[in-house]
Amino acid sequence: MAAPLLIAQLSDAHVGIDPADLGGLDTLAALRRAVAHVLTLAPAPDVVLFTGDLTERGIAAEYAQVVQALSPLPMPVYAVPGNHDDPSVAREVMRRFMPVADDAPDGTCCYRLEVGGLHLVALDTVVPRRSHGALDPARLAWLERTLDALSGLPVLVFMHHPPLPTGLSVMDRCSLMTGGETLAALIRHHGRVQGLLCGHLHRPVQMQFGGAPVHVAPSVAHQVDLDLRPEAPLRARLEPPKISLHRWLPDTGLCTHLSYVGGFGEPLVL
Repeated sequence: MAAPLLIAQLSDAHVGIDPADLGGLDTLAALRRAVAHVLTLAPAPDVVLFTGDLTERGIAAEYAQVVQALSPLPMPVYAVPGNHDDPSVAREVMRRFMPVADDAPDGTCCYRLEVGGLHLVALDTVVPRRSHGALDPARLAWLERTLDALSGLPVLVFMHHPPLPTGLSVMDRCSLMTGGETLAALIRHHGRVQGLLCGHLHRPVQMQFGGAPVHVAPSVAHQVDLDLRPEAPLRARLEPPKISLHRWLPDTGLCTHLSYVGGFGEPLVL
């Protein structure tokens, strides 16, 4: 049997946010701790995927800090922007982390690549200067062409905005608001999409969409309070930080774990 492909997923670092807004939490330091944690994993991940909101304001200085924080990672790192990012600035400063396809729709960070037999498709869902996500006809047409070119091959899509409501009402109102039905149809038609990896919610969430599993990664910094009341306000919670770790094999598909950062959940000898 072939060795499994290991994928570490980081999300929602929000580098640049004022620590005073998060009870003193330094998000850049949190990202550095997550990177240090990835470096301790054995076996080491084959690739790291960053599912958006790398920065808080989408300015060049923040992206430069993200690049510096990610620099110790020896494996390939690929990212998509989130609603707090500026895709044009991100593409410029983080060019090697966002190898945008020549045929990508103008102004987007869409691209594809292959790692260990799995075809990774980066799908940009950002609506400039808006919190919600959308897939317009140009991006959906690009995705359709890309999936057609990968017919019969295993595909993993990664994007920022989740495509379905979760019960976190304040976040559901700014998730993927348009293009979801067509996205589901494209995934179902392809038939070998192994999963969709998302961010945005600042909580680990699992769903099914278009016949494929969806995993929403927690933030490497702060989480959104788990409050499923329809009228719940938006509140952050400083829970033990986590990253997602995905193990993929062609015969069995995607298996997802959560790995605690910073000394939480250290193993005990029994």
